[in-house]
Amino acid sequence: MRDMGQLIGLVGVMMLFGIPIIGVVGHYGYAAFKAWLEIGLKRDMVARGYTAQEIVEVLGARRGASGASSLPDVPPAKPVRQPAM
Repeated sequence: MRDMGQLIGLVGVMMLFGIPIIGVVGHYGYAAFKAWLEIGLKRDMVARGYTAQEIVEVLGARRGASGASSLPDVPPAKPVRQPAM
């Protein structure tokens, strides 16, 4: 029975410290995944020849937002060379 008491204590300590650690790791993992997707979108848009202003407008768009009037003006981009395939 003494071993059972130690096991319950060990599980309690692991839950006390393990759950917050899992939450922090999950939060930052999700943030890194979102950033990775956003960078991929930016690369695809640059490869397709979108201007910087168009990229800023797309990334600044939110669901239900009426417009991107609060976004900064970006100067027009130089022509993008298409990669040879």
